[in-house]
Amino acid sequence: MEQGPRGWEKGRVHAAQVKRIRQVLLARGVPGLRDLALLQAAIDTMLHGPDLFNLTVKDVQLPNGKIRSVIKVLRRRGMPPVRCAFSKTTVTALGKWIAVSTKRRADYLFPGRSPHPMGVRQMNRLLKLWIAEAGLDPKKYGNESLRRTKALHILKGTGDLEMVRMLLGHAKIESTARFLRVPTTSDPISVSRTFDI
Repeated sequence: MEQGPRGWEKGRVHAAQVKRIRQVLLARGVPGLRDLALLQAAIDTMLHGPDLFNLTVKDVQLPNGKIRSVIKVLRRRGMPPVRCAFSKTTVTALGKWIAVSTKRRADYLFPGRSPHPMGVRQMNRLLKLWIAEAGLDPKKYGNESLRRTKALHILKGTGDLEMVRMLLGHAKIESTARFLRVPTTSDPISVSRTFDI
């Protein structure tokens, strides 16, 4: 039996595929709101699973009920905090999920077994289900695929690997390049030749 790539080796989810998964989750109605909010938050924040799952309602929602457009996330293992921006789609999804779930401010945004947050294995099972329902091959994607999705989209749009490094919270640019599978060294003469003024 052929196995798919392992964790960090799995690819990103392309924009058209994200839209397809989003449509599958929206078609579920109210039962799909948690999964839609989770998908959107995972893509937008580009956080490792445990950091994402430790988010509470008060981390993303102001006391007046409005969803924050930018959050600051304290990460595990003494890593420096990272700021994350939510898209309008994510803000809407989170607002709807929090409203229907009747969560209190101290509750985990994505709970697992009470009183704990969701775990990486549970998220991976959900992702495989979403991918399969969208007609894609679940063996090609994992939790890290969601982290790569927006990071690669930003890199493609800006060409700024340093900015993507900061958004992912990596200490070294080499780690970011390896994670995204992009080369870090280019021949300066080759690059110079491609730009004709």
